[in-house]
Amino acid sequence: MKTFFQLLTAALQAYVEFVRLQRDRHLDALEDRLDGLAAVGDAHSKLLIERVAKRIDRERKRLIRSADDHVD
Repeated sequence: MKTFFQLLTAALQAYVEFVRLQRDRHLDALEDRLDGLAAVGDAHSKLLIERVAKRIDRERKRLIRSADDHVD
């Protein structure tokens, strides 16, 4: 039974790391999009830059808030 719980714990830790990796990749993709839009520099891109920047800000705030939600 002890081995089962050790395996379960390892699997859950691996899943948490996988979710963190996915989150980091998502933020990286948003930042890459922001860089691409900045390279274009037209009026439409500037509007999209504002939207993507707001989305990145929301994502980062959500990550900080979710980390604090479960602290006792």
